[in-house]
Amino acid sequence: MLRVYGLVLVLVCLSNVGFSQEDPSIDSAAAEMVEEDKVKHQDLFYIDLNWDRLLGVSAPIEQKWFGRGIGLGLLYDQPLNKNGNVSVAAGVDFTSHNYYMNSIATRFKGPNNCYTDFSIVRDSVYTRGKISVNYVDIPFELRFRLNPDKNGNRWKLALGGKVGYKIQAHEKIINNQDIKIKTYDYPHITRLRYGLSGRVGYGSIMLSAFYSLTPFFDEDHSINQYNTFTLGVTIVPF
Repeated sequence: MLRVYGLVLVLVCLSNVGFSQEDPSIDSAAAEMVEEDKVKHQDLFYIDLNWDRLLGVSAPIEQKWFGRGIGLGLLYDQPLNKNGNVSVAAGVDFTSHNYYMNSIATRFKGPNNCYTDFSIVRDSVYTRGKISVNYVDIPFELRFRLNPDKNGNRWKLALGGKVGYKIQAHEKIINNQDIKIKTYDYPHITRLRYGLSGRVGYGSIMLSAFYSLTPFFDEDHSINQYNTFTLGVTIVPF
């Protein structure tokens, strides 16, 4: 019986030694998994504070210097190497563009069909206004990052583009009696748009740009072509 107890005691000791030797490797593997998880989840959500501009506008049509817009995006980031210096990302975002002008979008009759262009309104009727266009986009980016510095932040660059669908557009004017008038019937603004985008920055603050490759008004219902350009400051909270 004593021999049996002794054998059991030896086996218990050996098992404790084995577990104690395996614990560091388990902890190391867990740490690697946590570190890998950190690399996989970078720059998932962003907020764009934009300056919007219509390109191609000429006198007597004037565009105000300010054009305030906003964008909210949620992307999934997939690293292409272990340290996360190169990755690809895709997701969805919502963007609202606002263009402030001294004119309104007006329909005109053409030889084949109606077309839309900007026209001046008398100052006695119209004091100020804007055109607002909202899109749901599918953005995609190729991302490059430097190694983290002593503060844990990286310099970052992202190049890509996005395809968007117009979900709503309206025009708001304010007349000389301070009455606001909104018009929502704008079928000639291009529904499906696509363009090029880019971001560069450090840590959670970046500068962004977007150029639309599609015209503002549908090509079949416009004479003068306008493209859109956006500059912005991007905040990346996580």
